Amino acid sequence: YLLILLLFVLLAGLAGLSPQPFDQALFDWVNGWQTPLLDPLMRIVQFMGDTWTSIILPGIIAVWLWVKGYRRVALGLVAALVVESLVTAGLKGIIDRPRPDGGDFSFPSGHTAYFTVFSGFLFFRLKTIVQGWRWLTVWRVLLVLLLVLTGISRMYLGVHWPTDVLGGFLLGTLVLVPVFWRMGYNSESDNIG
Repeated sequence: YLLILLLFVLLAGLAGLSPQPFDQALFDWVNGWQTPLLDPLMRIVQFMGDTWTSIILPGIIAVWLWVKGYRRVALGLVAALVVESLVTAGLKGIIDRPRPDGGDFSFPSGHTAYFTVFSGFLFFRLKTIVQGWRWLTVWRVLLVLLLVLTGISRMYLGVHWPTDVLGGFLLGTLVLVPVFWRMGYNSESDNIG
């Protein structure tokens, strides 16, 4: 945990400077993939992490979990996402890094931090909810794919530097670890209903 925190702090310090040559090179490479075939996919991924969608989707999942009796999982998901969004908003205001497209508040990537928490939380909690290893595997693969596509989409769409995306992954992980520690990493007692 301390190593991830140290990496995040170093990255945040680096983000306060101008984009580094490696940042620009990787951004240009991914941003250069733009094609009419990929554009709709990347916009859908972006939409799934936009403010209202990132409230409604986990809200629906949390209500479903609550009704099914997985109250600890529902509360954990909501708590983790609230903490992530507050910390991300605070850091964006403090660091105030310009986006590649000229907008402000680039570091860390909020979409990436959100999906790291959302996907990571569900990835590890699904085993107490989903019956059968095949469905568990399908859902986990979809969550990982969504997370990877989110990171790529931020650069593809020209709204984040690679270090912003990495910062989002690290921040999401920093939020998840204490939540899992508090709840029990792989608790079988998630169903308290």
